[in-house]
Amino acid sequence: MLDTANYKDATKNAMLEMKQHCESDQFILDCRKSAWEIVTNATKEDGTLNWSKLPKLIGQNTKMKKDVLDNLETDLEIWGLSLAPHWISGFNTCNGLSNGCAHSCLMFTGMGQKFMIASDGQHKVAIARIVRTILWFKFRDQFKAKLLRSISNKAKLLKSKGIAMAFRPNVFSEIKFEKLFPELFNLCNSLNVATYDYVKDISRIKDNPFRDTYNMTFSLSENNALFIPTALKHGCNIAVVTDIPLNKNKDRTYKFNPPKTITIAGIELETIDGDQHDARFLDKKQNAFIVLRGKGQTIRKDETNFMVKVAL
Repeated sequence: MLDTANYKDATKNAMLEMKQHCESDQFILDCRKSAWEIVTNATKEDGTLNWSKLPKLIGQNTKMKKDVLDNLETDLEIWGLSLAPHWISGFNTCNGLSNGCAHSCLMFTGMGQKFMIASDGQHKVAIARIVRTILWFKFRDQFKAKLLRSISNKAKLLKSKGIAMAFRPNVFSEIKFEKLFPELFNLCNSLNVATYDYVKDISRIKDNPFRDTYNMTFSLSENNALFIPTALKHGCNIAVVTDIPLNKNKDRTYKFNPPKTITIAGIELETIDGDQHDARFLDKKQNAFIVLRGKGQTIRKDETNFMVKVAL
């Protein structure tokens, strides 16, 4: 397990490596170019944005559309903001990244897989995530106003149908919205919209100004296990990506379930099957490992120890 000094060095090196990778990956560069063309085309002469020419800011995807607990008193829909992770957009959105998580990022799974090219040769999903990221960095005030309107409208619509709403600000990224955009959480609190995220940057957990309503789960990487005690001290469970197979039975339940406890870095905790649903703010068990099954083709080739091997 790394100490603090080695952790900082590993994180710095991972940051530089991913920046270089993104600057040399032709697929990423082509998506960036297309994204900038969309943003330019949507920018009026006075600098305001024509939002009808831009992708919607909030949406749902298979990462969040897991079955939610059966005993809820109301239906629940989870919506999120999908920005491009780390340096894919040209702007860094993941300060706590590691090589393992960056190379195995779910950005390129599901509808984000690189082969999911439209008939016009464009990867609509990847480009849309880059567009949103550009808007956050270059048109922040307009981005904020639009996001607040989008969440408000969606929450009110769902409420009229008897459906609760939850919002995940960082689906693929790790922006410190709690510091840079507190209005977001004030709005969600006023609308009874639950907010939550998986977080690698331990400083965000320690300094969370909305800890009563913004649920954070510490996201384990191959280089940050030294922060598990700190995360637990601040009431956070620990998410861990494992090699437990994804195979399912005919009734769509998983064939292989997590053991009752697992031990990581000498710390043994009970487990929660994190693939049953994504609504981490509903987890009743505390001081637990949230066990996730590794997804995507890249992670099965992981050699960084990002994916933890679990004995079944």
